[in-house]
Amino acid sequence: MNNYLIGLSVMHLVLMLGYWMFLRKERQYTTVRYYLLGTIALALIIPALRLPKLFIGDAPLTMAYTETVVTSHVAAAPVEKLSFRTTEMLIAAYGIISLFFLFKFFASLRYLLILANRNRYQKTDSCRVYRVHGIPGSFSFFNWIFISDDIETDSQAYHIMVAHEKAHSSLAHTYDLIFIGLFRALFWWLPSAWYLNMEIKKVHEYQADACVLQTYSTDQYSSILIGATLNINGMGPVSSFNEGSILKRLKVMRQQTKNVSLWRLVALGALCVVLVIGFGCTEDKGANITEGSKQSEEEIFTIVEKMPEYKGGPDAFYKDVNKEIKYPAEAREKGIEGRVDVQFVIDKDGTISQAKAVNGIGSGCDQEAERALKGVSFIPATQNGKPVHVRYMLPITFKLDRSDNKKPQGVIVLEPLQQVNAKLKVDANYSDGEWKGKVLDEEGEALPGVNILIEGTSKGTTSDLNGAFTLKAEEKQNLVLSFVGYDFAKVSGQ
Repeated sequence: MNNYLIGLSVMHLVLMLGYWMFLRKERQYTTVRYYLLGTIALALIIPALRLPKLFIGDAPLTMAYTETVVTSHVAAAPVEKLSFRTTEMLIAAYGIISLFFLFKFFASLRYLLILANRNRYQKTDSCRVYRVHGIPGSFSFFNWIFISDDIETDSQAYHIMVAHEKAHSSLAHTYDLIFIGLFRALFWWLPSAWYLNMEIKKVHEYQADACVLQTYSTDQYSSILIGATLNINGMGPVSSFNEGSILKRLKVMRQQTKNVSLWRLVALGALCVVLVIGFGCTEDKGANITEGSKQSEEEIFTIVEKMPEYKGGPDAFYKDVNKEIKYPAEAREKGIEGRVDVQFVIDKDGTISQAKAVNGIGSGCDQEAERALKGVSFIPATQNGKPVHVRYMLPITFKLDRSDNKKPQGVIVLEPLQQVNAKLKVDANYSDGEWKGKVLDEEGEALPGVNILIEGTSKGTTSDLNGAFTLKAEEKQNLVLSFVGYDFAKVSGQ
């Protein structure tokens, strides 16, 4: 998410810089308008794309290789909490400020609805004209035109203002303002978003002025425009007759419209292409591994293995099992005591299966140890983001406390969990500059998602759904294979 926001920010700033350099003084306002709107679309879409890289370097990348290490949860917790809280606070602050600007935006819309409900309107062509008391000049919202009731209906100023606002309506300027208003509210920290809002309003007024001048003379229109000296503030999603610099608008009216120079369009097009390549073409070919596909050899290869976790931590696990397990009455009566090792599998959904006592002591202790584990569930282990099953063993000791002369009391002691690693079966051979092989579990079933790494390099891949893999390597290079719940395996080169 952070990378996306950075990409969006840089891209929009650069695109608006391109506008300032090449289009700011152009008079082809339709082209300028579409470019300004396009800066938002490109900034939102391109950083989210992951197109294949056009240029891939030959320099080797550093390998990130990690092994599962048991660390102290107490020591690690403060760092994780601080990082999490800081992130939460930043997200909360961002959200609050964005909500504030969204509130202001929708408050403006609500105000327009109130004006429309409180005042009568007159139908003029496809527009509704509302006469409103207490507002300066006029403004429009979609096909609603709001005009001050101080302006006489039969005056030339009234007809020119209505024509101006109709032009805004016919050119669909309100859609632009809503689109930009929402963009600015969500990305309020972007100075280019505020600059864009200011520039698009200027363009709208120039376009509306051009439409009115097709009916009225420049002198007629200029006199009305000069008379309307008040400005409307705080009405984000509306187009206003009084909006913008009057002197600039008068100057533009007397200038002849010219097409945008071809070299400026080419420069902007080249800028857009460079940004698309820089921000969109960032995905290495083959970097996204799908089932049955090979991983890019030049990619940094990280072994991602995550062991099962119990909700609440190890102490909660022992506490819950201890509550559930009971000392069998038969064992107490016969004076049976000793250790029972219970092997079980934590499945892909986190539940426990195949619970079986080994080295049992009988008299109901074996069955009780198996029963106590059946209702327990974990957060499952994962390999490369996919859940896998892992085998564990829990040693449970049944003791009899004979310190009292009365009936001996049963005491149950749970010892630390022990992971029972299986052995990987690898059938691989080296030929023509590459390793080809297949990885199987102890039962001879294909094992997908196994991490396969060339020892001492950054090159690696994973086995596909059929357990198969292909990896280019130099002669005499060894392979190291790892998978959650299995011992590391090594295949020696020739």
